[in-house]
Amino acid sequence: MSDNIRFKILNTIEHLCTICVEQMYRLPSSLPSLMINGQNYQWNDKIEDKDRRDFTQYIYVLSTIHRLVRTQTRMNMRELFYSQVNLFRHQRVSDNIVEQLARHLDVDRRQLGFVTTAKGFCAGNVQFRNLRSGEFTDCTQLSTGQLIVDDDLEIIETEQPITFILIVEKDTVFQHLLNDGFLIRYRGACLITGRGQPDHATRSLLLQLSHMYHDTPIYILTDCDIFGVLIACTYRMSFHENHHHRLRWLGVWPEELISLSSLNKSQTLPITDEREHRMIARFIQRSDIDDEWRRQVTFFQQHQRKMEIEAIYENGTKSLIHDYLHDKLMGHRLL
Repeated sequence: MSDNIRFKILNTIEHLCTICVEQMYRLPSSLPSLMINGQNYQWNDKIEDKDRRDFTQYIYVLSTIHRLVRTQTRMNMRELFYSQVNLFRHQRVSDNIVEQLARHLDVDRRQLGFVTTAKGFCAGNVQFRNLRSGEFTDCTQLSTGQLIVDDDLEIIETEQPITFILIVEKDTVFQHLLNDGFLIRYRGACLITGRGQPDHATRSLLLQLSHMYHDTPIYILTDCDIFGVLIACTYRMSFHENHHHRLRWLGVWPEELISLSSLNKSQTLPITDEREHRMIARFIQRSDIDDEWRRQVTFFQQHQRKMEIEAIYENGTKSLIHDYLHDKLMGHRLL
């Protein structure tokens, strides 16, 4: 992080806190308050306890950020929550405050000194260097994939350009593809998993790869359920609005519950959870979704069935790599 960004963060925090102190000196004619992203957080003895808590939470996180940036140290997001469990009560509260402050300061969360526990993995034709430690990683030399750390990574352009990037929703499918020779059959490909909803580090790595290899196709393979569809959307929304089309949904599509001849009904699951029904209905009403993606999700409503990726290969009649993925990639069957 450049000194200019560091000084900008420190000066903005100090300015916010100086205003609060000046307001405290003028009590009761003025009330200590913070204006973050157009939202006012205020404190005094007469307002609701929740409002005082919100104000205190922001002051605490601002002071923590100031210390981390000033000393150029890092803190895990989980550490922040556990440093004041009684104040935050839930980690999503402290996580949201950090994201709000990052937007207010117009910087990346890592530039505030916060990192997350590594979660995603990548494998294949990818090389990068950790700018903090200097460590160089060549994923072509790793048989089980490389953990994607939440740190400043510099992508190193490989001798042979990446042919395509395949994102898979689940770690089990990621490992199955590696064990079954996916990167041998598709030399030059890059394989990524966020192991469920992708974390910041996984999305950041994908964005860097997409910028370096701007003509490289990017595909995603998810479970055939509303959770898989939403994970695909999370990846897609990581790109700038004009580049959402970079990511293409390879499957498993809801309409394939009918067309996959190797499946029998016992390999699909009924949609019985009311929460899933509500999520499906909300998705169909969204205005930021492609019509074809919306049409696919209506199949969940019509047939009330879902399926995991593993159902394609676990019965032994169809190979995920040599049959399903090959047919999709060679036939350019994408959404």
